[in-house]
Amino acid sequence: MIRFGTVSIVNNKKGTVKVTFEDLEIQSEELIVFQGRTTGTKEYKMPVIGEKGLCLIVDNGDSGYYLGSGFSEVNPIPVGADEGKDIKLYKDGTRIEYDEKTSRLYVNCKKSIEIVCPEISIIGDITIDGNINLTKGDIKADGVSLKTHKTSGVKAGSDISGPPE
Repeated sequence: MIRFGTVSIVNNKKGTVKVTFEDLEIQSEELIVFQGRTTGTKEYKMPVIGEKGLCLIVDNGDSGYYLGSGFSEVNPIPVGADEGKDIKLYKDGTRIEYDEKTSRLYVNCKKSIEIVCPEISIIGDITIDGNINLTKGDIKADGVSLKTHKTSGVKAGSDISGPPE
């Protein structure tokens, strides 16, 4: 049986929800929230209380799936949605968008981004509109250290030194 229901209880640890079927004035048993992938690479996205969605209920009525929700006048499609775009818009306004046509990844995060890994390589030009704060380590340009390079042939005072050694 396929029915529309409104999420009334979310169990984030189990990946299940209970929904209310307004026309029957009853609440479902726990329904497994349908996820994109659950083996190997996994996806985890849970609905919120009050979200309306489609449910697939097995014949005996004691199990089934919450398949997900769709856009509506109350919850419209994100601005900029188009063919080849993958958009994730969070309630705080953070936006992650990938455009297959232009191969552009856009991230607008409202607070901070933390990347944890042993090494990062960037191939391409970098433009930074803001400050850089290095709390440990050193900065090197063409092997010249910002911390340890020394200049020679200069006098103290207002004279200007040459390039670093």
